[in-house]
Amino acid sequence: MDLNGVITHVSRKNSLGIEYPSVTEKLISDFEYYFKHPKVKAIVLQVDSPGGSLTSCEEALKYLQKLKEKYPKPIVASFRSMAASGGYYISMIADKIYANESTLTGSIGVISQFFNISELMDKYGVKMYTIKSGRNKDSLSPFREPREDELAYWQDMTDEFVGQFTNVVEQSRGDKIKVNREDVFDGRVFSGKKALEIGLIDSIGTLHDAIKDAAEMGGIEDEEPYIIKKPKEKNDVFNLFFANISEAIKPKSSLPFPYDEIMSTKYIGVPMYIYIPNYNGVN
Repeated sequence: MDLNGVITHVSRKNSLGIEYPSVTEKLISDFEYYFKHPKVKAIVLQVDSPGGSLTSCEEALKYLQKLKEKYPKPIVASFRSMAASGGYYISMIADKIYANESTLTGSIGVISQFFNISELMDKYGVKMYTIKSGRNKDSLSPFREPREDELAYWQDMTDEFVGQFTNVVEQSRGDKIKVNREDVFDGRVFSGKKALEIGLIDSIGTLHDAIKDAAEMGGIEDEEPYIIKKPKEKNDVFNLFFANISEAIKPKSSLPFPYDEIMSTKYIGVPMYIYIPNYNGVN
């Protein structure tokens, strides 16, 4: 099964207006299918995600943990090009993690972004009048300079949220991390090779390696284990047909990363477990 893209509860639409379940909804639905399937002995999760909404990641992981407790089955994660921030966070459900040497891994941290246009307003003589019920009701408004106490308040909240993230990592991999926590929990991403050295993953390997390992962990002795895939519903096949048409006719983005989805106004000021290139360092 796959975890692809930005993790949110927001349903997706293609250029033809066909709506798809959100990444979070699909993830939970897929896990439910494989956990409850009587013939599934182990689960392989392919991850290619920069993370996403803090609440979406948190709710998804908690639900998956309950499923795993009720239907105990080994889980092996296989990282593709990226398993960063919330993508790495949800991967803590796995008992073992594989990655490629070039996989961007980690970015353990929280980010919130706000824009400010107060100087631009001053330049053009634009004024904003705000009627508010309390001093902090317009906290970090883009129409005025932020106060120092506001920035400190939001930093404290960010520190609280990152504490939740690091606790999850500690519970899953605390005994495997081989370096000082300050060198890992500072938001940077690592190559897969470096992630192995410091203990963020267990092995460098391909999806085939992950499947073979999962089969052994599940007690499957067959040399080539049978792979069970969730069947597509009739509507899924119909939507896939039109999705392919949509992809063929829509203009191709020149951006190699879903900036449009991440930087949309609905996420301005929202704490995110997400890696955004050019905002995070790479080691």
